[in-house]
Amino acid sequence: MRVSLLAGVAVAALSATLSCARKEPPAAVPPLTTSALPGATPAPRDPAEALAAAPEDVSPSPAPAAVQPPDVKIADLPAKIDAPLCSRVMVALASGKATVAGNSLAPGDVVVVTHPDPFEVRGQGVVAIARYDLSPGTCAVKDRPAQRTVVVAAGKAPALTWAKGQMTAHLDVGTDVSPEVYLGRLEGTAGVPEHTHDGSWEILVAIDAAGTFTLDGRPARLGKRQIVRVPPGTKHAWAPDPGHRLVALQLYAPPGPEQRFKKLAAGP
Repeated sequence: MRVSLLAGVAVAALSATLSCARKEPPAAVPPLTTSALPGATPAPRDPAEALAAAPEDVSPSPAPAAVQPPDVKIADLPAKIDAPLCSRVMVALASGKATVAGNSLAPGDVVVVTHPDPFEVRGQGVVAIARYDLSPGTCAVKDRPAQRTVVVAAGKAPALTWAKGQMTAHLDVGTDVSPEVYLGRLEGTAGVPEHTHDGSWEILVAIDAAGTFTLDGRPARLGKRQIVRVPPGTKHAWAPDPGHRLVALQLYAPPGPEQRFKKLAAGP
C-alpha cells in the first residue's frame, strides 16, 4: 500500500490472489485477523464490528500456487523456530535485544535464514517472524542444502521520507537477500488513500497503531500487534487516529510495490 503498515503488536496472526495478466477472478479477501497474546484482550468476534477476530492457528484461505504469501506472526522472546529445510525465515526485531545463531540483533535488525535447521531466537523483546517455502525448482530436500544466515542491520537501508516528513520507510530486505518476499519498516502519521497492488500480496505488521484500515470496502480498527493481509488487486486504505503514529513492518510477495517509496521520497 502507498503507506501500508509495518508488519504486527497486542494481538497476532492478524490472506486468494489476482492475476491481471490471466484475467482470473478476484481473490477472496481474508478478514483482518487478530490473535490474543499473553496479557492481551482479543478483538470482538461480531462481524458487524467490521472484520472478525481469529485465534492464532486460524489463517485465511490460501492463494493459488502462483502467488503465495508468507506465513507471518508476532512473538515474544525467547522463540523457537522449526521450519522446513526448503524454506526461508525472516526474523525482524521490533523491540528489545536478541541473539540468533551467535548474531546479536538490535531493534530494526533482520536475520534471514535460508534452508534453516531448527533454531532459537534468544533474548527479551518482540519479533515478527515470516516464513515461506522455496520453490521445488530451487531446493530439493534430498540434496540437504546448507543453512545460510544473513543479518541485515537497521542502519543499512537509508530513510526514505515523504508527505512533508510525515512518513518514513526503510527498504531493509531486498531481492538480493530474499528474491521472493520484501520486508521493510514503515512509520508515520499520514493516511493512505485507497489503492491496490495488482501483482503482490501486502502484509502489514502493526508494531504500534491506532486507526482504521479499510480492506475491500470493509473498515476495521487496527491496533498494536495486529496483522493485516491484503491479497493482490484488493483495494485498501489507512486512516490513523489524530495524533497517532503508525510503526509497522511491511512485506510484499513478490517484491515490487515498495519501490514507489523511492519516487515519493524524490518528490515531484
